[in-house]
Amino acid sequence: MRGTTHTGRGHLTVLLLLLCLLPTRALGHPAPGDDSIKARLKACVLAGDLACVVDQYLLLKDIGRAPGWLVAFQGAFATANRKAGECEKVAKLIHEGLTRLGQRPEYLRFTINGPRKVMGFDEFSHGVLTKTHQLSTTGHHVAIRLGDKLIDAYTGPAGLPFHEYMARLSVTPGAKIVHEVIQSP
Repeated sequence: MRGTTHTGRGHLTVLLLLLCLLPTRALGHPAPGDDSIKARLKACVLAGDLACVVDQYLLLKDIGRAPGWLVAFQGAFATANRKAGECEKVAKLIHEGLTRLGQRPEYLRFTINGPRKVMGFDEFSHGVLTKTHQLSTTGHHVAIRLGDKLIDAYTGPAGLPFHEYMARLSVTPGAKIVHEVIQSP
């Protein structure tokens, strides 16, 4: 008498058949106009995944190419915008993009109280300080707050939690950074 050995292949076949029978919505491919696209779009925005944002927006609106404001939103995070003096322009692009994507962003202005008006932003890689970017030479910087995250060209679309962002800002000894919500830069 010969015994049989169970290999699990039958379970895999059944699983594959069930997946084929599911509606495409259940597999993450909703029809245009489906409310689940809005939910995924919001999740993409909050995760800072620009490729996902664009894909979900195009699905939601059932259009073939990204509108100018969405392209500008993507461009706000370009490396070329990581220099002193660009923060207001970048903040406006990010604010408009997030607003059009159904979010409620706020402008946050940072001001240095102290004799020297230079502000830096520390960049880390694997927990090690790799570079300090010069954010401002005038004592002012503008970023976007979305919930507890701050977003600008230096953080990328995912942003950083408020406390971490503040810890990365650097000023001369004795100077202090104050922040306030403003209506526009």
